[in-house]
Formats: sequence, structure tokens, C-alpha cells
Amino acid sequence: MLLSFQSILPLFLMIALGYVAKRTIFNINMLPGLNQFVYYLAVPALLFNAASKASIDNLINGPALAAFFLGAIVTAIIVVFGSRMFFKADSTEQLVLRALNGTFANYAYMGIPLTFAIFGNEAYAATVSIILAGNIFLIGGAQLLIESIRQKELGLRPILAILDRSLLRNPIFISTLLGLLFSANQVSMPAAIHTLLDMLAPAAIPVALFCLGASLQFAKTTIVLAELGWLVLIKLCIHPALTLAAFWLLDVEAPIWLATTVLLTALPTGALAHVVALKYDVFEKETSQIVVVTTVFSLLSVTLWMSWLQ
Repeated sequence: MLLSFQSILPLFLMIALGYVAKRTIFNINMLPGLNQFVYYLAVPALLFNAASKASIDNLINGPALAAFFLGAIVTAIIVVFGSRMFFKADSTEQLVLRALNGTFANYAYMGIPLTFAIFGNEAYAATVSIILAGNIFLIGGAQLLIESIRQKELGLRPILAILDRSLLRNPIFISTLLGLLFSANQVSMPAAIHTLLDMLAPAAIPVALFCLGASLQFAKTTIVLAELGWLVLIKLCIHPALTLAAFWLLDVEAPIWLATTVLLTALPTGALAHVVALKYDVFEKETSQIVVVTTVFSLLSVTLWMSWLQ
């Protein structure tokens, strides 16, 4: 356990550094620019470099992805049932957001740094596959559900619009696809472009974690402490445990996929859940607080999961 703690502590210290810098010397107006640098340049460079050395066949592991989906679905059902039974939540839209908070993790800003730093390039295929599946299935699914609730029916146009935002304008998807195309066709990059990507890629991990820390905001909301604790427990403990159980139930024999997927599902609630909450003006302040609290407590939970997985 000590070894696991020491291996991930620098990553959380970088998050803490971002938070402290925001409170002291960092101009918060610079944060959007840094976020865009990470999202549109550094992370895509990291993923393109990894994808250009991989095969698209490596990204498709049906049993492992089925285990990921099963774990997310069962977790969402538990969240909805518990929220209705214990916390009297009866708004369908709020139940969708609660389920999203309990299942969607911070795949990009924490998942990529953690899995690449701990498991190396061996975790690339599983990491990218889970990121894409999570964005499409969880973020896209939540939006489709809310759209269908509000419109009473769901047409082709809203579905295409959501898929467009989830994939065609997603730099994670685009950089991965381009990298795989270069790999499949054995295309060599010009030396100058290759050097540029090699300069950008290492910045993804530290800058992403710094931005995550700088974006944390601690504020009181109307969510009761018991429900906050319940959702934190769901996200950091129950969701990864159910994902692990799904791997065992489906008898998936892929150790790196199991370790990577369980670690990714053990991460705190991702910021995109807050983006969805803001877009639809549903459970917005509560989602913001869940993102912050799960991020803080994930230092302990991720350490425990890492200790067990290793």
C-alpha cells in the first residue's frame, strides 16, 4: 500500500499545487487558456503518439467493454433506487444527473495521467477505449435521456447532434483516430512534426493535473451531507467494486484491461458531468460539490485500489 501511495502521491501533489497557486500567485483568468492547451493540444499529442504505435484491433476488447458497461448500468440503477428510497428524489432529470455523478469518472484529466504514469503504454488501449466508451455511453446517454424527457420523444437530429459533440468534435477521439490511421498505413511523420508532438505530449500530465487543482471550488450547496456521502461512496468504492465483479462474472482474462478499467472507474466524478448539469440547469451546484469532494477523497480510495490491483 505504501508503494502505491508513493507512486500516485506526486500526481495529487500536482493537483494541490494547482489549487494553492490559484489561491496565491496564479491568475485564474489564465485557467481557460491552460485548459484549452491541455484539451486541444497536449492530450491529443500524447494520444496520437501512443495510437500511431498501436493497432485498432488492440482497442476492441468486447468482454472487457461489456464488463465496463455492466458495472456502470448496475451502479446507475443502485444510485437511482437509493436516491428515490432514502433521499426522496423524484425528479427524473435529477435522477439522471445523480446516476451520471455516480458513474462518470475523470477519465481525461486524471485517468490518462494515472494510467500512463502507473502502467505505461501497456495501458494505452484500455485507457482510450474506456474514455471513448464513457464519453459516448455515459455523457451522451445522459444527454439523450434528458432530451427525451423534455421533448417526450427523441428524433434523429438530437441524436446526431450529441454524437457530433461526443465524437466528431472531440480531440481525444480525433487524435486517436488519426494516430491509428497513421499506424495502419505505416505513414511516417515529418521530423519537425514528430519533434513538436514529442515536446507537447509530456506536458499533458502535469498541466492537466495543475488545471484540475486550479479549477476546484469549495462551496456550500443544498445537498444534505448524508446524500453527498452516499454519492461519494458510490463513485469511489461501489462503482469500481461492481466493475471488478463484472470482470469476474464475465470471466474476462485480460489483467491490464481489468486493472486499468477498475482504476478508471475508481476515479472521482469527471468535470463533464458538471458541464451536462450546467447545460440543462439540473443538479448543477450539487454536481460541482460532488466533483470536488470525490476528487479530495480519491487520494485515499485510489491508493487503496492501486494497492489491491498491484
